[in-house]
Amino acid sequence: MMMKESAAILIVEDELITAESIAELLAEEEYTIAGIAKDAPAALRICHQAAILPQVVICDINIKGEVKGTALARQLKELFGCEIIFLTAYADTRTLQAAFEAEPVMYVVKPYRDTQLLVAVQMAFHKIFKKENLAGSSALTLTEREKEIAQLVAGGFSSKQIARKLNISAETVKTHRRRMLQKNNISSFPHLVYLMNKEA
Repeated sequence: MMMKESAAILIVEDELITAESIAELLAEEEYTIAGIAKDAPAALRICHQAAILPQVVICDINIKGEVKGTALARQLKELFGCEIIFLTAYADTRTLQAAFEAEPVMYVVKPYRDTQLLVAVQMAFHKIFKKENLAGSSALTLTEREKEIAQLVAGGFSSKQIARKLNISAETVKTHRRRMLQKNNISSFPHLVYLMNKEA
């Protein structure tokens, strides 16, 4: 039986180097990678067979095979309720129109900055939590330093970027992030950011 993991992401990208780079970035930020697929059949197989059902899909529009990214995105939304982030090197009118018909959360054009992709992921999970009306059991308990880190994460900064900005180690940033989740009894950082924004 498939389980929903609140920060699980599927990557659909036929360029292996790009796919692995995205997976490395997201794993570093402690997201769960549900899988990497190079085409539509592989993506659907992962969703049908995986123990953890991805809620967000980062999908290249021009994947190889008969089924392109836009058509796959519509299938994934219909079958599994996934939120879609499109990733592509093309920004022409025809491609954009096809992409918008799939109602993605965001359209990220290659080459992209890590911050752009992380913001898109935050927005996707924000949409999910808002739709599911997920609330916290009580007000968040955060120190000023923790609030500062959480706000930077919400702005798309990676742990390494936050570490450089605050002149601390990346491991210290991760420790702060884990502590925030633990003491507020929250399973994922996107959910914490969502609740923090609701309280603001």
